[in-house]
Amino acid sequence: MRNQNRRPSLRGTLAALAATATVAVTLSAGAALASTGQHQVRAVDCPSGNVCVYPDATQNGQPAKYYRYGTYNLSNVFGTRLVINNQTGGAGFRTCTAYGGQNCGARLNPGRYLINLSPINSILLEP
Repeated sequence: MRNQNRRPSLRGTLAALAATATVAVTLSAGAALASTGQHQVRAVDCPSGNVCVYPDATQNGQPAKYYRYGTYNLSNVFGTRLVINNQTGGAGFRTCTAYGGQNCGARLNPGRYLINLSPINSILLEP
């Protein structure tokens, strides 16, 4: 009799464990999907007339937007970034290794560029 009492309780315990494991797997899968959904970032277009510097090498995330001609100092901008020159009328920009638009490189015309901004301290928008 003692053996018969153990078998139903063992079966009941195994069934309860299986149900708990199924619920745990379902909950963890749901949590993984939710966290993935929270980290999805949509592509953001660069408005006409702007030079946009994106947070990484893709068009995802909120870019820093520069609209008026002149010099813009950069701070805490590192690594390879997507830079889109969407200025009109053929306006260009230059990347500069010094602040205040000094020690600038070649003029970059409208288009998309992947640029290592680690050594860059300012950008210069020009007509």
